[in-house]
Amino acid sequence: MPTPKFNSIIAKVRDWSNKPEAATIPDSVIESCLAYSADECYRLLRLPPFETTINYVVESGDNVGDGNTVNSMFNSAYTSFLMPSDLTEFRYIRTKASDSNQNTSNRVFNEITDSRGFFDIYFENYSAYNWMWQENKIFIRPQLPVGTQLEISYYRRLPALDGVYSVTPINYVVGTADAAQPYLDVGTSTDTPLYTSVNATITRCFATLAEATAYGTPVTTRYFTGKEIINWLRDQNERLLIWVLLS
Repeated sequence: MPTPKFNSIIAKVRDWSNKPEAATIPDSVIESCLAYSADECYRLLRLPPFETTINYVVESGDNVGDGNTVNSMFNSAYTSFLMPSDLTEFRYIRTKASDSNQNTSNRVFNEITDSRGFFDIYFENYSAYNWMWQENKIFIRPQLPVGTQLEISYYRRLPALDGVYSVTPINYVVGTADAAQPYLDVGTSTDTPLYTSVNATITRCFATLAEATAYGTPVTTRYFTGKEIINWLRDQNERLLIWVLLS
């Protein structure tokens, strides 16, 4: 898949290193060094472009323990769910305002505990409202009612420096010309196909011909490749990447 911006920064690193011969420093070595440099940036820097906030709605499968103990502070019930995959460091977790869950609205979980303090109901935490993370999951006590809206703010890893958008229906903008698609480039018959079809004048995009045909006719087949994903480090602050790489 085309990655012109990533290829450009590889060429720039080669120029600055004064090692123009690819046999001396293979592209694969520069690519690995750029990835290590990005990792170091995510580990050390706390900048607004690395901040993000997502919403999560508590589901029944997230609650462990007796359902009758929801919102009770002194029991073994808790809420647990997977943490974001791109997380590097938490900023805060809070519940959002909800008409159906007034008892838990707008509460910030300020106390972070460890597994011993969290699972021991007799442990003297500063606050009864506490949370922790273990392995790849977030744990919150007291247990939250199903449907509670959580706001999770954290520092994140950006997409891979050579990351491209997947050719999927969600990345195809219906009503926009193929050449003007924001996430996809027009490809050839050897690239990934997408299928659009019409039902009652409404056009939809599908990943398979069978889905498109079942929705309506006519069916149009288009081929695409993914465009490079925008990356703040690579596109606007390449100096950070190259400085860490060469330092």
